[in-house]
Amino acid sequence: MSKRNYPYPEMSKEKKARLQDLWKHSRSSDGIDPEVASHLQRMGKMGGVGLEVVGNLNKDYLGGFMSPYSRDCKNADLVIVGQPLEKAAPMNASHKYGPKVLREFSKNAMGTIEPNPDGGWDIPFDTCRIIDYGNIDTYGRFDLSDEVSKIIQEYEKIVLDNDCVTFTWGGDHTISYAPINVLGRKFGPLSLIHFDAHYDLVTFADFNYPYHSGNQFTKNMAEGYLDPERMITMGIRGRMTALVGGHAKNFGVTTYTADQVFELGTDKIAERILEVVGDGPTYFTLDLDSLDATDNASNSAVEPFGLKSRQIWDIIRYLRKNGDIDLVGADVCEYAPYLDSTHRDAYIACGISWKLLCWLADCVAKRKGEKQKTEWPLAMGKASL
Repeated sequence: MSKRNYPYPEMSKEKKARLQDLWKHSRSSDGIDPEVASHLQRMGKMGGVGLEVVGNLNKDYLGGFMSPYSRDCKNADLVIVGQPLEKAAPMNASHKYGPKVLREFSKNAMGTIEPNPDGGWDIPFDTCRIIDYGNIDTYGRFDLSDEVSKIIQEYEKIVLDNDCVTFTWGGDHTISYAPINVLGRKFGPLSLIHFDAHYDLVTFADFNYPYHSGNQFTKNMAEGYLDPERMITMGIRGRMTALVGGHAKNFGVTTYTADQVFELGTDKIAERILEVVGDGPTYFTLDLDSLDATDNASNSAVEPFGLKSRQIWDIIRYLRKNGDIDLVGADVCEYAPYLDSTHRDAYIACGISWKLLCWLADCVAKRKGEKQKTEWPLAMGKASL
């Protein structure tokens, strides 16, 4: 490095004067994208002061991601649902508190806008009408079959009676059964993008119980609502996989171990997803035990040497940017909050959940051929930045 003389030359008077003028008079809203400005102005007209729109303080009356709480599905397109199930969790507990905790941490994200992987912005609340249905209350039903029967009835109201699609928080992986079943009845047999450490392909012959966290897919296959040849599972590993690994071959499910995902890389895995799921209606399910223990150890069956959250994030980005997947539903499950003392795992789960919500909102607008905006019956607040 050549010898340098200091102090470095001063700024010109003109440059310094321009910066002083910006400091005194410019606002962050000056020159921002018109789509973003329109959204922020709309939020401001709903009342509130200061930075309420980018803060979760005093927002207990709002649902997931700052959506309005409502069960008025007639005026909705995309419904957030909590399923507090854990009777089928094989080991660690507290999954029944997962939806409550994820809902709360989903609001700790400073706003409702984020850059879109394809350029522009993700503003899901300006793309379709989103509500938070809250948790489906099944307690008092001490048999899992009774719980699932109640949940199916609620999804029938949401999907079949009111033409909405769903994003679901769990709960153990039993939660995937009802939305796949009901969305499959509406849209026809679904494709499935499945991240998991385990196959979850248990059959009735293996364990003759109608509902649990290992047969949610095979039962829907047998009922005609899920096409195994359009299903891809990624993240497989651990000592339990040998017990049910043969079913993937028998049913025709495409599978990749966590090691294979690392070896192939995210782009190639994403390309394989596009090939497998095709252009049919598609469901996305993320069991958090697909993640390595360094990214999520707050789940029922922690398996080391798994996927990184950034890999799943990048695969979602690639699919949205390069594919034309018709996403009709999604879920994130198997979060056990009592194991998450630092809340790290909750933030990761909520970050992926947000991107799935944005993707779902885009797909809703494409199917309907128009964008519709979410309305808040209570004040959302405004951004004074």
